[in-house]
Amino acid sequence: MSNDTKSQNPSHKLRRSGQDRRATPRVETLEEFSRRTGAPKPEQRSSDAKPHKTLKGRLRTPLSNISFSEKTTSMSALRSAYRAIDVLVVTTLIMVSIWTGYIGLNGKAIIAPIAAGLAGAIGFIFMLWIMQAHRFAPTDSYRAHMKKVVLSACAALGIWLGLALFFKPETFQPDSLARAGFIATAGLLFLHTLYYAHVQRLHKEGQLIPTIIMLGATEAARRLIEENAKTRELNILAIFDERLSRAPHNIHGVPVIGRIEDMLSWHALPYIDRIVVTLPSKAEARIEAFIAQIRLLPNRIAFVVDEFETLDHVHQRLTQIAEIGMRDVNGKPKSGVHTMSKRLMDIVVSSTALLLGSPVLLLIALLIKKDSPGPVLFKQPRHGFNNRIFDVYKFRSMRNDAADLKAAQQTVAGDARITKIGRFIRKTSIDELPQLINVLRGDMSLVGPRPHAIGMRTGDVESYKLVEEYAHRHKVKPGMTGWAQINGSRGPLHNAEDVATRVRLDVEYIENSNVLWDIIICLKTLPCLLGDSENIR
Repeated sequence: MSNDTKSQNPSHKLRRSGQDRRATPRVETLEEFSRRTGAPKPEQRSSDAKPHKTLKGRLRTPLSNISFSEKTTSMSALRSAYRAIDVLVVTTLIMVSIWTGYIGLNGKAIIAPIAAGLAGAIGFIFMLWIMQAHRFAPTDSYRAHMKKVVLSACAALGIWLGLALFFKPETFQPDSLARAGFIATAGLLFLHTLYYAHVQRLHKEGQLIPTIIMLGATEAARRLIEENAKTRELNILAIFDERLSRAPHNIHGVPVIGRIEDMLSWHALPYIDRIVVTLPSKAEARIEAFIAQIRLLPNRIAFVVDEFETLDHVHQRLTQIAEIGMRDVNGKPKSGVHTMSKRLMDIVVSSTALLLGSPVLLLIALLIKKDSPGPVLFKQPRHGFNNRIFDVYKFRSMRNDAADLKAAQQTVAGDARITKIGRFIRKTSIDELPQLINVLRGDMSLVGPRPHAIGMRTGDVESYKLVEEYAHRHKVKPGMTGWAQINGSRGPLHNAEDVATRVRLDVEYIENSNVLWDIIICLKTLPCLLGDSENIR
């Protein structure tokens, strides 16, 4: 599906935005690459761009002083996982308890305990949802959270017993229902104690709170920052503004640190969850200028709309303000259920495949080692979600002394760099199997846009320069296979039309993806590979 054209990057946390758009006819050096991207080399990471000055000559906070978490966890996916565990555990506890009470002691019919148990389980889960027991707000104390759980359980048990007393079925056993309810409550208290401890740890590490930056040191930004100080539902890192000479040094502690060009060259940009434009709607020219500069970033972009100014923010939660007062420019993320289901499928399939396929993987590794000197695995930095850089794993299929580390030349028919065993594993895509490790680690998914080599060229031009929407490929995790691959877009990209076709198919997948479609793509991948005699790999 992809080739062994590699690129060397001076840091695994570089940002590729704000790059010079001119085609470069020669292979650039690593130092030139670092200067072009505006990214510091590893030894320079502590000294980002020089800080700007305020009107009074005071230096602004330098970018290097802004701390952020490189690990992120989806709160919506975590909530969905907690809900699924609660459904499974509560239903199991209630059904077992009811079954024991009705069948084990009373010898009643099967339908009665099943109906009673399901009714109770549905009631418990419904009340947990009503009480928002899975919200886990950053400001919630352990006592406040457990109060929600207890109230939910008591309400569910009361309604359950009340309905049973009202209808009085012949098989009604109040002691069995009460015992099942108390057991389910105890189970929920135990589970939510674990949940709370886990969430608090992730909050302290900065993995759960969405990380955002703002464009525009405006009144809307001030109001949002003030409300966030109460709820702590967002991690607002910094504010950027083109009119820097007029902007304050900070807004309630959030520093105003630079212009758009500074943001685009900031190495933290791949770890920003959302870029919020806080300019008033009447500033149309400034908004258009901002959007023109940032619209092709893979980061989610939103802007504050007029309704925000009419809300009584003191009595509204920040999440409600965000839902009403912000409008997405480049698409909304998938639901927590989708994210959880996709990740669960990735873990189950990749771990099972690695376990069952280990004899084959070992055999391929031995053949590679015997065929030519060099390491068995090939590691290459590539762009992933939000342009984050990670090392992709492949079986080495080229001579170790001939690997194109700067992606200056894509694979061609009869490529002399490819080894004997390399031709076989590339033709069958066996060389991609070690990427199951990337999937298990969370760098990749089973299905998604294929990760391209950093600096990959189509002819003499870097591929990303040929299509404006190229960066949109990075709005999701890259995949081992994808919609583009089963539609014929595999292997090297030889011209601008090839790049445009792959980007179009990748964006089509991103906009319409779901777990069922992922399963279909996986099932279609093997026949497509076996029947492909045209694409060079």
